[in-house]
Amino acid sequence: MVRRSSFLALKAVAALVVATALSCAVQASNIDWDSKLASGHHQLSIGNYAKAADMFASQVDKHPESAACRVALGMAQKKMGKMAEAKASFRRATEVEPDYAESHYELGAMLENDKEYKEACQCFERYMQLAPSSTKRASVEERIRYCRENI
Repeated sequence: MVRRSSFLALKAVAALVVATALSCAVQASNIDWDSKLASGHHQLSIGNYAKAADMFASQVDKHPESAACRVALGMAQKKMGKMAEAKASFRRATEVEPDYAESHYELGAMLENDKEYKEACQCFERYMQLAPSSTKRASVEERIRYCRENI
């Protein structure tokens, strides 16, 4: 009887852990990233790239599961000329939140610039799957053609 009650207790703890993880994921997806990152985007728009990067890095620390925060950080790093760091931020964004379209676009652009055409093409294709009605559609389709021609 002791084993059965221990098993049931472990099962209850496991269910609680799963429920907590799902709750955190839902909360993260309900955050209004545009408003949360607005101050950093403002700093970026007026040329305060380092300040923007610090603000975005702070948000990444608070929300490591957020692709929006990581993409914003990557944009600031890119503006500061830190291309390897920007590329790493965009790549990590695609890993933590695979369905965040903008991260695939930004990573694709970095890869295309680095002449890594096969992977860039894959990123752009994934972007189009996630954002089929994007205003960038024609431009991204052209980039896909260009990358395919250079593989």
